[in-house]
Parts: sequence; structure tokens; C-alpha cells
Amino acid sequence: MSEPTKSKLPLAEVGRYRRLADARERGLVAAAKDVPHWIERDGDEWLLLVEEPQREAILAELRAFETEEKARPAAAKFLPAEKIETLSLYVAAWLMAGFFLAQNLAGDAWMERGEALSDAIVRRGEWWRTLTALTLHGDVAHVGANLATGLLFAAFVIPHLGSGLAWLCIVLSGALGNAVNAWGYRGEAHASIGASTAVFGALGILVGAEFVVRLSSAHTRSRWQLVLPIGAGLALLAYLGIGDEEHKNIDFMAHLWGFVAGLPIGGACRGLKAKERTPRRAQRLCALAAVALLGAAWVMAWR
Repeated sequence: MSEPTKSKLPLAEVGRYRRLADARERGLVAAAKDVPHWIERDGDEWLLLVEEPQREAILAELRAFETEEKARPAAAKFLPAEKIETLSLYVAAWLMAGFFLAQNLAGDAWMERGEALSDAIVRRGEWWRTLTALTLHGDVAHVGANLATGLLFAAFVIPHLGSGLAWLCIVLSGALGNAVNAWGYRGEAHASIGASTAVFGALGILVGAEFVVRLSSAHTRSRWQLVLPIGAGLALLAYLGIGDEEHKNIDFMAHLWGFVAGLPIGGACRGLKAKERTPRRAQRLCALAAVALLGAAWVMAWR
């Protein structure tokens, strides 16, 4: 609303604010009642003025507005404020580097036993390949890129789920993404490697958790507030997961299915308050379970 012309009636102060934005917001209360208002500066403060005959009515409206604002639930904290537990990030980095070293020492046999071959997974039931493929990489650049993005996404997932449960869910989302991807390529000689399916699974977990956080609060249950995390996740998926002319061998469908697998996992864990219901000892067991799954998969691969 543009400022009305100067009134011929005397003006009365109905509010004094430190911020111009606060004065303008309260001015909308007067505007909603079709009452002209003025905002003027007085030193470090901003005055909200109305015509003297309207003073008591607008003061009553402002009191009702302030009462409603105090009763409004606080905005949900989308990223919990507690300190992120970084130990698991270091362990994950060393594990991924260790798997890459083992892959290089073992040569082609390691790749042949562990890559996610669609026919082997779907027709021969070699489910362990959905897990072992997460530990294989084409070169140093490949493993470095997955380390950087994976640890970043995991750092944002951990405050939502806790460190142990977060890593277990990330591994499971990667395995599920690889399984669905193999089904999509059934009948074809399609092979996939890399932790990126789990990396985008972590992104899906984060988006799913954020969506549930916003949905659970009346303050953030608007259409645009709910669309925002999904849109941001899809934008990151498109930017990081598609590749370009120099990276034609990127398996975008594996990235997509990892992301899709992570969405319900993150949403369910957040909705069920899994972190709050999982004691520290159980978090450690979840972390061990994530490592044990990968280890067991490789034992199956080398039987």
C-alpha cells in the first residue's frame, strides 16, 4: 500500500518499532481495516501513525494481532541445532578409501565379482551386487566426487536420524536404488558401479525428512513450504546426477532410483521420530550393521 496523502486531521501514534519491516507489517493491520496510516522515522525508531479518531480501534486491532503472533507456533528447525557427530564421517571416508585400495590391488576380479550387473541381480538372484557395487569406483576422480558429495549430504542427514541410523539408511537406499535400477535394465547387459546411488539416496533421505518436518508444523504447512525441499532436491539431482558430454557413462537412472528410494526412508524415520526413539547403543549397532552389510555382501561375492 502506498503512503496516503497527509491527513487534515491530527495524527496519533499507535506503535513504535526498531525495524521498518515491523512497522510496515503492523501498518497492514490498519490497511486491512481501510484505515489510512503513516510511517515516520523518529531517531532510531519508526512510528506508526493513524488519524486521531481511528486510534482506539487500531490499537485494539494491533493488540489482537500481537496476541495472535505470540500464540503462533515457532517455525520448525529444519536442521537441528545440535553439533554434527563427525566421527562417522571420518570412518566412512576411510572405509571408502580402503575399498578403493582393495579394488586396485585385486584387479579386474574385484570388479567382476562386485559390479551391479542387471542380469546377475535379476535373473541369477545375486542380490549382494546391489551392495558391493556401492564400494567400487572407476578412478580417483570418481571416488573423490562421491566422497565429497556423499559426506556433505550425510552431514545434513545425521542431525535428523542420528549417525548410526543415518548410515544404515544411506546404505539401504543405495542398495534398493541399485536393485530397482537392475530391474529396469533386466534382459540387458547393464553394469553399474559407484557409491553415487547411495549418495543420492542420502539426498532423498534429507528431502523426505525435511518434507515431514514442514508437514508436521502448522507454521510451515503451506503449499510452497512443502514444495521447497522437493524442488531443491530435484534441482541438486539434476545438477549433480545427470552429467554432461564429458561424462556420458554416468548412470543417471541409478542416481534417480537412489534418490527415490531415500525419500520414503527419510520421511518415515522422521515421522516416526526414529532418532529420538533410538538410544546411543542402538545407534552404534546401526552403524555396525551398515558396515556388516557391505562386508557380508563381499563375502557372498567371493564365495
